[in-house]
Amino acid sequence: MGLWRAALTVIGILIANGDRAEGPSEDEGTCAASSQACDIGEEEEAGQAPRNSLRRQFPLYHHGFREPVDLPCIHEELAEETFARLLKLREQWVTREAGSEDTIKSIPGYERILKSLGISYFTLGAIHNYMNDEECKEMVAKIDRVMWDHFGPVYKQVVQTLESQLGEPVRLYRGHHLAFRILSSEVLKSREAREIVNKFHSPPHFDGVIESMDWPEGTQTNHSISFTLPIKLPVNGHGLKIYHAYHDSFNNIWKDYELNDIEPISNAQAYELPSHIHKYRVGTLALHSGMELHCIPSFNVPLEGDIEWYRATLQGWGIWLDGSWHILS
Repeated sequence: MGLWRAALTVIGILIANGDRAEGPSEDEGTCAASSQACDIGEEEEAGQAPRNSLRRQFPLYHHGFREPVDLPCIHEELAEETFARLLKLREQWVTREAGSEDTIKSIPGYERILKSLGISYFTLGAIHNYMNDEECKEMVAKIDRVMWDHFGPVYKQVVQTLESQLGEPVRLYRGHHLAFRILSSEVLKSREAREIVNKFHSPPHFDGVIESMDWPEGTQTNHSISFTLPIKLPVNGHGLKIYHAYHDSFNNIWKDYELNDIEPISNAQAYELPSHIHKYRVGTLALHSGMELHCIPSFNVPLEGDIEWYRATLQGWGIWLDGSWHILS
């Protein structure tokens, strides 16, 4: 217990400052509800002219440096049905220990505490910020049909919702499914574990999944989007913690929340920035650029008694390529 409290104090010094503020149709050119419908390059393979021959270089939509946009996507009944299907596929969930993402690895002491307390989370499906491209392909081969059978209507609504906002066709990259990330109270087996998730949040970061992947030469990765569709939230709600700094890594531009130029920010400096919580709503897709410094906020879990709560979200990113938006997890 003495080691635990000492570690808690050290991490508090590092992190506490961050808490000061607080089936579209085929004739539309979009992805039908089928895992085989919209693989990039399928037209070229069919011997047709490359799609980018007469395409504009940039998309109509660019989210840029601004607050996430909330887009109604699925109704409450579909959200409840989707969560029930997630639970039905419990054996397919993949456990992700602390440090599975680079964000947690940026604070080794925090990573060690989370691991010592058995705090982990889960994913369902192929998701690129936990897996490299080959691992994603292997997961797709294993589970893609299952994901489409269970969540096809949700994927269709995500595509239609994004098309309405972006104003151009949206396709599932390689025709693959979108994945889910699940945080569950089942891993909070001690009072100390509940205290840590109530006090500390995940490290702030910018989304870099798109930039980490291989794309055709000339692809401009700063024209990208990030989105989250909450399926299930804790009773007292949850959301996205946004620190007041932006970074366009493609052009190496740093801005504050008032869009004034600023110097690059280190991980240590990030916790000193003012911040606020963008609240999620079940069934409402939160669309942003990923260029704002952000993280998963802390929770408000009862320290005593039996509890059962989930934070289940569909996670995705998108890039504009060859005249269409291509989305993936």
